[in-house]
Amino acid sequence: MNTLISGQGNRLLATLLSGLLMAMVTLFSTSAMAQIAGTAHDFNDGLFADGSAGGDTWNTSGEICVVCHTPHSAISPTDGPLWNRDITAVTNYTMYAPNTTPGSDIDGTFAGQPTGVSRLCLSCHDGTIAIDSFGGATGTIMIDTINANANIGEGVGINGDLSNDHPVAFTFPATTGPLGDDELQPNSGGLVNGIMPLFGTTQDQMECASCHDVHGTGFAYLLRVENTDSALCLTCHIK
Repeated sequence: MNTLISGQGNRLLATLLSGLLMAMVTLFSTSAMAQIAGTAHDFNDGLFADGSAGGDTWNTSGEICVVCHTPHSAISPTDGPLWNRDITAVTNYTMYAPNTTPGSDIDGTFAGQPTGVSRLCLSCHDGTIAIDSFGGATGTIMIDTINANANIGEGVGINGDLSNDHPVAFTFPATTGPLGDDELQPNSGGLVNGIMPLFGTTQDQMECASCHDVHGTGFAYLLRVENTDSALCLTCHIK
């Protein structure tokens, strides 16, 4: 009798735990979808970038996530989480070259090319790959036909000019250096001010996703910090 009762109790406990786990998974999935739904990266809401109706007709999948990710047969599994898009082939971008204060944190020229997550962003935003090129398909719709301001830089996709945009793919200093015009908050455990994430194997690379969260934040331009009074800039820069 004790064995029977114990067995029934174990089955009841297992059923309860299974139900709780399923509820947690559903809640997480719903929250993740709700975060990106309605943002500029929701390509299944039927809207153009300005919020007007009639957009996203190129995405016939009926899904949001599949435009960038797939659970099976990823095109580039090493470039992004189960990545489902072609990767930009541009390797000769003209990068930002500042005239900084000698001895300051980021003195010198940003000679490196975009790496890691920034290349994923540029695969849409440098204007070289059609936005509907996903899931192994070769698309035909370029991003500037959907949003004229979506191409990053001047002539990107033609001459790869990122020289007037914030530098990416550089090593963020672990500690603050001599006071200069560009002195930065320190990198602490891959985060700046506990907000801005850094990337790469050593979690010290400034990339596009340091300032932008592609899955949405509720702020304009998918910014991680609302930029009133330059709050986004001041998250990293000591002024």
